[in-house]
Amino acid sequence: MQSCGQQKKAKNNNTTTMENYTYKTNKRTVYGMDLAIPGPHELYINDIRARKENETGMHNTFVPINPYVLKSGTYSFRLKLFPEPDDLEKGGLQPSTLQFLKVALSSYEKTGTKEQAASYKILQHYPVAKIDAPIPYYEITGEFTVELPYELEGWSNGQDLSKLDQKELQKKVVAYYEKVRTIMNNGDADTWMNIIKKRNLETDIFDYIPQNEIEEDEKTDYEGIKNENKNNMLPLEDYSLFIYADGKLVTLERNPTTKFEGHDVNIKGWNPLITNDHGAIFSSSILLYLPKGSDEFVIIRK
Repeated sequence: MQSCGQQKKAKNNNTTTMENYTYKTNKRTVYGMDLAIPGPHELYINDIRARKENETGMHNTFVPINPYVLKSGTYSFRLKLFPEPDDLEKGGLQPSTLQFLKVALSSYEKTGTKEQAASYKILQHYPVAKIDAPIPYYEITGEFTVELPYELEGWSNGQDLSKLDQKELQKKVVAYYEKVRTIMNNGDADTWMNIIKKRNLETDIFDYIPQNEIEEDEKTDYEGIKNENKNNMLPLEDYSLFIYADGKLVTLERNPTTKFEGHDVNIKGWNPLITNDHGAIFSSSILLYLPKGSDEFVIIRK
C-alpha cells in the first residue's frame, strides 16, 4: 500500500509545454525541510500540509518547499510530532524522544549532473526545546526565506473558502471529487490530463523539468489513468474536508482507520481518490482552489 499524488505521467493532445517559459535567473534552486523525526508527524509549509506520516520509527527525509510557495519571500512552517503507541501508554511523548528530532532548512541546485549532490547545503538549523514531562504532542514552528527564479500564479487569485458556508462548500467539493473519480474510473485519460493541465505546468516550472522529461512523465500519467485507475477506483467515503493556505486551498482527507482493504493500516490523511489495482493500493492527491469570479474548482497541486 502507498499513498501518492497521482502515480506517474503520454504524449497526448494535452501535453504541457515550457518551451516559452523564461526563468528570471540561471539558478535552479530546490529548497526543502531536512528532517530527522522519531515517530508519526505532520509538516505544514506555508499553511499547506506537505507531509503526513502515520508510521512509527525513525524517519529521515527531505520535504521540498518549492511546491508550496509561489515566489521568493519569507514563509513559515509548522511540524507536529506525535507519540508512538508505547509512549502513549506512558502518558505521551517522552522527553528523551526529542533528542532525536532534528529540523533544518536546506537547498541544492538542480543541475542533473554529478555536481548536483555537491551543491547541497544546510542553510539553517531550528532549535528543539527540551521538555520535562510527557506531552500529547510536540510542535515546532519557524520561518524561512527562499529566492526563486520564477513567480507562479498558483492559488493567489483564489477565493477565501473559509468565509463560505462550510456545508455548501463541502457539497461542492464532494461533487467535484465525484466527477474526478468518474473520469479516473472510466479511464478517460484525455479529460484527466486536461483538468490537471495547470497543475502540471506549474509543477514543471518549480521542479525545473526539461521538455523531454515532461513528455515522458505525462505519458506515464496518461497510461496510468487508462490502465491502472480504470474500473479500479474505490468509492469516496469516510473523509473530512480541510482548508489550507489561509483559506485558498481545499481538499478531502480520509479519517483514521485500523484496517483498510484487508490491511492493518491507518490511512488517516490519504486523499479519498483511492485505487485498488489488483492489490496495489494508492491514493491520488488533489488540492483545489476556486478562482475569484468562478464557480468551478481547479486542481492546482497534489
